[in-house]
Amino acid sequence: MGTMYTSASIVRVAAIALFLGTCNPEPAETPTKGKLHLLLAESVAPAVVRQVDQFMDYYRQNGANVTFSLVSSENAINGFVRDTLRTVFVTRALWPAEREAVEHSHGSFLKMTVAYDAVAVVVHQTNPLDGITVSDIRDILSGKTKRWGQLKVGKKSRRSMRVYLQDSSDISFYLSTRIANLPAISVKMQQRLSSLNLLYEVSKDPTAIGFVGLSWMDSVKVPIKVLKVAAAFGDTDTAFAAPAGALGKFFSPHAAYIHQNSYALKRAVYMYSKSLGGDLAAGFSSFVATSEGQRIFLNHGLVPGTQEIVLKKTR
Repeated sequence: MGTMYTSASIVRVAAIALFLGTCNPEPAETPTKGKLHLLLAESVAPAVVRQVDQFMDYYRQNGANVTFSLVSSENAINGFVRDTLRTVFVTRALWPAEREAVEHSHGSFLKMTVAYDAVAVVVHQTNPLDGITVSDIRDILSGKTKRWGQLKVGKKSRRSMRVYLQDSSDISFYLSTRIANLPAISVKMQQRLSSLNLLYEVSKDPTAIGFVGLSWMDSVKVPIKVLKVAAAFGDTDTAFAAPAGALGKFFSPHAAYIHQNSYALKRAVYMYSKSLGGDLAAGFSSFVATSEGQRIFLNHGLVPGTQEIVLKKTR
């Protein structure tokens, strides 16, 4: 005789099935699904924005939604330390007090040097200058050098200088603390809202000298000259000391020279993340560290931070 099921037993079976289903719900967020908002330092934005675009091309249909805002490193770090913000890309490391604050409120977090960037020195295309020393830059930022003719290579010129910086504190903070050793930049500056606008302005001003993050150089096609930079003993940023053979020589901000510390205006790009593991922040962080993600930095002229670098000799 077959087994008979009463209406009560059917209800119990349905209830058990419903209970089991609710015990294993589909996760709201995975490494390739969910929502993540980033704060990016404006001075390195093009390379990181490309990372976001590539990640979204892969995982948008899976439910990934990565958005971003361009800010200064200081604002990004403040958001990371004091808010629920999970991931930032910045151009300075957290101070000890900032690390302690994050650890106190959140616990452990990820720090990754994702790339090495450089500050490019740009002038109008008609400027006869090809190179500049770190000492020259220091004198310009302090206000000691105000005319192009005060530089050794520019004695015939009586034109005054106009110094351009983007409004973000990133470049000015780097130049004042790591290059000029000044509490603040003394010279009167022509401040611009974006690095892109800065490059356009320099391209139109024969008296201009500007300082901009290297990854922006491929973002605008304007006639502009990028100067080579030379450091002497004592001028080099101690964070990235130049090899002895490079001192006194001029180098362009090429990835190979940045990697070798021969180009004097080098800085790191850091990613900080409060990922708990298994979430979208972890998935995006992993992508940035892969060879594909690192190649994006290289394509923007930066040096990869998580991959081994092998320099090839050219004939």
